[in-house]
Amino acid sequence: MASAQTVTRPVRPTPPTRDPHTAGYVAAKELPDGANAPASADGNFILGPTHTPAPEMTVRDDVPHGTVSEFTMSSADSKIYPGIAREVGTFGTPDPADPAKLMVTTSHPAPYTRRVTVYVPKQYVPGTVAPFIVGADGPDRMLFAALDNLIAEHKVPVMIAISISNGGGDAQGSERGLEYDTMSGRYAEFVEKEVLPRVEAEDHVKLAHDPDGRATMGGSSGGACALIMA
Repeated sequence: MASAQTVTRPVRPTPPTRDPHTAGYVAAKELPDGANAPASADGNFILGPTHTPAPEMTVRDDVPHGTVSEFTMSSADSKIYPGIAREVGTFGTPDPADPAKLMVTTSHPAPYTRRVTVYVPKQYVPGTVAPFIVGADGPDRMLFAALDNLIAEHKVPVMIAISISNGGGDAQGSERGLEYDTMSGRYAEFVEKEVLPRVEAEDHVKLAHDPDGRATMGGSSGGACALIMA
């Protein structure tokens, strides 16, 4: 007979905090705990440990909801990213000639598939050219909810969101690392030449070519990806 075992998990220590008033820090206004910086304000603010979630991120029933569709892209069809992967459990080692760089000897060609999730707002008029935003590490359902609300409130234009998943892995020697952490225009070319035409064909939309009608976003290495796209 098997008996249930109680697993005792160690108590996590309190995370270290840094005094934002230390010399050398950027000057910022400290807000009361629970308060957010006002949308109309410009500057630096220090937020407390708790705060009310942004209302724009809440799924609401009183606004039009866009449609969300998805298609798959394969490395076999990509001329820009044919696919790489790093062997499981291996990592880079510092380059003796330049310790700031890592050498990865366990990366090799490898196939992948990625999902591309497309949000088209309810207010989109078929046949018209629309601005759009490209997001990394998709699908980003919170982005779609935010656009539902912000478009309904006329705070952003009627815009399409293209949420692209990465090619797998992380950091040096991986497909995600190659895509997001390489300081070049390569990922932007991938989006321009291989993703956007598929979006227009699959979702029957027209995407803006005007740079003022194009945006990108991401978090962590996805933020680096947004930077190199810009």
